[in-house]
Amino acid sequence: MNLGLDMSLRLQQKLSFQMIQSLKLLQVNTLQLEQLLKTELEMNPVLEAEDELETEADESVEQEEVKEEKEKEEDELDINEETIDWEEYLEEGFDLGYSYNEEVDKGEDRYEPTPVYQITLEEHLNNQLDERKLPEKNKLLIQFLIGSLDTDGYLRVPLEDIADFTKTSVFEVLEALHLVWTLDPPGVGARNLRECMMLQLNKRNQKDTLAMRIVDETWDLFEKLKIPEISRHFGIEPRDVQEAIETLKTINPKPGYQFNPDKPSTIIPDLIVEKIDGKFMVMLNDRSVPMLHINRSYANLIKRGSNAKRDVKKYIREKFNSATWFIRSIEQRKTTMLKVMYAIIDRQTDFFEKGPPNLSPLKLQDVADMVDMHISTVSRVTSNKYVQTRHGIFELKYFFTEAVGRDEEGADISSERIKNRIRQLVEAESTRKPLSDQKISEFLLKENLPVARRTVAKYREQMKILPARLRQKYE
Repeated sequence: MNLGLDMSLRLQQKLSFQMIQSLKLLQVNTLQLEQLLKTELEMNPVLEAEDELETEADESVEQEEVKEEKEKEEDELDINEETIDWEEYLEEGFDLGYSYNEEVDKGEDRYEPTPVYQITLEEHLNNQLDERKLPEKNKLLIQFLIGSLDTDGYLRVPLEDIADFTKTSVFEVLEALHLVWTLDPPGVGARNLRECMMLQLNKRNQKDTLAMRIVDETWDLFEKLKIPEISRHFGIEPRDVQEAIETLKTINPKPGYQFNPDKPSTIIPDLIVEKIDGKFMVMLNDRSVPMLHINRSYANLIKRGSNAKRDVKKYIREKFNSATWFIRSIEQRKTTMLKVMYAIIDRQTDFFEKGPPNLSPLKLQDVADMVDMHISTVSRVTSNKYVQTRHGIFELKYFFTEAVGRDEEGADISSERIKNRIRQLVEAESTRKPLSDQKISEFLLKENLPVARRTVAKYREQMKILPARLRQKYE
């Protein structure tokens, strides 16, 4: 083994912070972009939002003056900014492509979305507890139990562990738990789903019903929805079991979930597609995102002839470069999103005209070739973003679907088209005799959609459709 020094030269491409920032902006949705803008405005004094600008009597004149001043300042500023060649670094083109003009209503109010305070499950239960007169020791133990509930309202901690920790007996803990069970929402404090369902049935005064007996006596069969076996156990007709199960479906399996602050929020589309004068038009849903500008007061500090100190000029120059890049990146993000969306519309025209059953096979690479960009750019643009159409709101990834075969005319058949047809067949089937996966496969074959039984089963599971035996209704 020899030890020694070796010198070599090599070329290596590295992404600058600004480039990484630009790529990050591409993959965030509108809500995330708002937060990034807020953070950037706080960190960079050179940046300012549109609503921070001083308003003057004649707005159009002011805008013209700002534009001329900005062009003049950019000529005078001593900035050594490199020209960005995206192809060199990422093999990604950022050709501005589709130009667009967005009309902005200057008189329109802009509101910053403020999260509404939501009471927690613990606060909700403790408020009810405060209304009851209880010995202090009992109240403290109940409060401990309430604080031990998970976000769904279940008590997952063993009673023995609670008794050891609180220096009480298991009996005292169970007694306190029974009081928790009397609080709202019904089912809170249950230790498992079975207990949760029984607590809610008790609260509905259905203690002696068939629904309660099914949960209490045949839980294992009920979990697997084995209706014939349950009916034989009780010596009744399957349709009676079916009716009882319909009642059980109305029970809330997660009584504490309504108080969970992390539950999914409403989807806000990033793009809007509308048909205007026979053509599909794409609009960015970014009215809540403020327009950014360079602060003229700071820009004046780094003009030639300014009396500002050298270190101040250096600091402002760095922030100016960062602000300029940030604004440019946002504009590139807008243009890139529009280019990709127009390309998707071009390849999925039947979908936008007729709806989901008419989705065609489409790959990320197909769109990348159309817009002359790298596939990773298209992937970032379509990630975690939604578009509003006349047929509903869809994630951009939805429009990319694989081909599972060809029809008699040689056209590719998309997996989404197969899924939609399976869903239609299931919705139209007889509930007394639902279609098996094999039967659905045979129906599809008759419609020139050759799909194997196992493929039907895979798509059915992806769509969360139950197998035929569990879809059967007894009358």
